[in-house]
This record gives sequence, structure tokens and C-alpha cells, in this order.
Amino acid sequence: AGDRAEEFLLGLRSFERLQLPSEPGLTIICDDGELADLDIASVLDRHGVPGVFAVSPDLIGREGFLSYAQLRALAAAGHEIAFHGTTHDPFTGYGGADRLLHACRDGVEKMQQEQLGVPRTLVYPFGKHNRWVRKAVAPLFGCAFTTWFGLNGGRVNRYAIRRVPFGAYTGRWTASEEAYRGLLERCARKGEWLALMLHPGAPEHGDDHDAMLSRLIAFAKESGVPVRSASRHLALA
Repeated sequence: AGDRAEEFLLGLRSFERLQLPSEPGLTIICDDGELADLDIASVLDRHGVPGVFAVSPDLIGREGFLSYAQLRALAAAGHEIAFHGTTHDPFTGYGGADRLLHACRDGVEKMQQEQLGVPRTLVYPFGKHNRWVRKAVAPLFGCAFTTWFGLNGGRVNRYAIRRVPFGAYTGRWTASEEAYRGLLERCARKGEWLALMLHPGAPEHGDDHDAMLSRLIAFAKESGVPVRSASRHLALA
């Protein structure tokens, strides 16, 4: 709430301002890079649509997490590999912009060395960010996703893009299939952008959510809402 109040009172800085196109879109993001992400990749591949897989280099290859070989296969299949912090520690805990930027550069370089390319999309670990964090990461990334709830349309903060939780961590929001369909219908009607944030490795995410996601992708296509990666959607701006 404090971050959003600050943004409202101080306004967007020039590097944060982004005018989205009046174009509907759906982006599906998997957080943390756990092996369960492969189940989501299978759903996406069946529909022939891309997803975004956010990973932390220090966790890649550990027990329960995707390997670099698996991530390269996801990238080769057309999915976007995003950055989720080098160590998965909250960015607000680094104590300053220089230390944060140095840590991010180390992680980005490691991903590049492992033939994953240079990630242009950032997903904040734990959603933690503030005014100095957004300025620090701007030189490295083209956009960043927060945990702020909602759809995206019109003028937005490029480094505080909103999302809607799916499967796990939905909190107080009633995450019914009807509710998600309503959001997709609004996207089609108003030209807005819905980013679904998934944590497939969390206990709250089950096979029923994978099945629901498949139906929602089909519904999005029927409704004229293209499923795009984050970078592809922002390329329309």
C-alpha cells in the first residue's frame, strides 16, 4: 500500500511511463522455476501458445528445480525465460541500488553464459520493490511484474505491471473459472492485458488448475484474446 501511495503521489518517472496498445492480451507466468513448471509447459504446448518462466540462477539445477538444459528446451519451444533475482532474495533487502544492480548483473551474465540469452522481463522475488528498486533495475530490463492485483491498460508503470494470481496464493480473491472468464471478456472488450501468475510447485496448485488453465486458454482464443509472452506483448507498444 505504501508503494502504491508513493506512486500515486509522486507520479511516474519518464523511464517508468508506458502506454500500452489498445490490444487485448493474456500472458501466463510461472514463478520460481520448479520442475512442476513443466506441467504448465505441456498445457501451453498443446495449445501452441508461449508462456513466461521466471527463474533465479542460484536455484537452477537444484533438487526440485529446472535445469539449464530444460530451460534451454523451453526457450527453443518458444517460451520466454524471465529473471527472478539471482538468489531469490527480496530486492528491497539489498540496502542500495549499487549492490542490487551488481547482483542482478551477475545472474543475467550467468544465464547468458548458459545460452539462455539476455532476459528482458523481470519478476520481482516476493513481489518486493519500491521507488529506488525500480530505478536500479531499469537499465537491465524492459519490464517488471509486481504482485499488485489487476489488469493492465492505458498508461502503466513499466516496472510495476499488475498481475492476477492463479492456482496458488489467490488470497481473498475468489478465483473461480467464471471470474477468470470475466477478466478475459473485459480484456476483449476494453483492449486490456491480463497477466496470470502461477506457482505450480505450491501445494495449493493441483491438476484441476492445469485443466482449468487449458479451458481458459481455449476461451481466450475464442474471445479474440491472443496469448503472448510479456516481451511480445510489450513489443506492440
